[in-house]
Amino acid sequence: MADEPRKRSEKAIMPGGSVAVASSDVAATGAAESPGLALPKRNAPPLLMSLILHAALLTLVGLAWTRTPRGTGVEADRPVGIAMVHRMPDRDRYVDSSERPTEEPETADPSDATSGADSETVADEPTDSEAAFAPPADMDSPIDLEGTLRSLSGTPSAAESSGLAGDAILGDDAFAGDSSRGAPAASDQATAMVFGVSGSGSRFAYVFDRSDSMNGFEGRPLRAAKAELIRSLETLSEKQEFQLIFYNDKPQAFRLPGAPLQLVRGDSSMIAAARRHVESISAFGGTEHDAALKMALRMSPDVIFFLTDARIPRLSGPQLGVIRDRARRAGTTIHAIEFGPESTPPSDSFLRDLAAQNGGQYQYVDVRELGQDSR
Repeated sequence: MADEPRKRSEKAIMPGGSVAVASSDVAATGAAESPGLALPKRNAPPLLMSLILHAALLTLVGLAWTRTPRGTGVEADRPVGIAMVHRMPDRDRYVDSSERPTEEPETADPSDATSGADSETVADEPTDSEAAFAPPADMDSPIDLEGTLRSLSGTPSAAESSGLAGDAILGDDAFAGDSSRGAPAASDQATAMVFGVSGSGSRFAYVFDRSDSMNGFEGRPLRAAKAELIRSLETLSEKQEFQLIFYNDKPQAFRLPGAPLQLVRGDSSMIAAARRHVESISAFGGTEHDAALKMALRMSPDVIFFLTDARIPRLSGPQLGVIRDRARRAGTTIHAIEFGPESTPPSDSFLRDLAAQNGGQYQYVDVRELGQDSR
């Protein structure tokens, strides 16, 4: 019958091989054997709503991520470039360097108007494009070019110095010559002499070799050169100017501490300082004639006395040509004195050519005849 409980038989194998049969009633409703194992029933609508809600949230997060700006987070407000500034009397004008500036309309100043100027065209008036680049007429130049050139001409700078009097090593272009100077007055003229070679003028430069070869013959060449130089300096007066350049592989000009490197006045105090400087000179190193001569020519002296015992290295033809051109522009006469160990001068000495090409005299001195007591 439908309403009667159904019976279910279960068999179990007992010890000894016997079989036990058990039966239980199962409700007709199909309930589980134990009430604790029954599964709860879930409704479909809440699960579906949860899935829809999570999908919507994931979609919103994805959209927000794709729209987030990268980098600094600040949008560029203008492109980056280079601008030129034109300083005008009343404002600063900035122009992109990649574009030509366009002229802005200016309001005419009635005070600048002159009678009859409205109907005339000035031939030298700049065009619009030139006016855009030209500085205002009343603006001061940021650099005084003329003053800078004058300072370079009058006050050359040292390339290297130890701070001692006269100890300044310079390059061949360290001095700027004064090509605009006029001829010296007759009252300023003097005649100086070195080993029998005389030169007249008011501006004298002595360029003497101090290389190691001047220590030969028990040091007599250097002592004799220094003594002769001091005697020549003592013939000058405050109306003349002079400079001393001793050189080996580098030229060294005379100066007092804190004083500019230039020709100096031949007053008694300066002559005394120059004498002390000459007495302190020692000989060492190699020989480089060219730089020393060019340094002296930069000062545009009237006379250069050039003394050396080095026939090697020779001044080449092009070097002699450059020296000749500079001496001609400066109005400088170059006298050459050569020390040598022979009784007669060499016939192929470049010093002969140096003196002949620059209106000077050549003198040869046998160092073996120099006095033992030359100081």
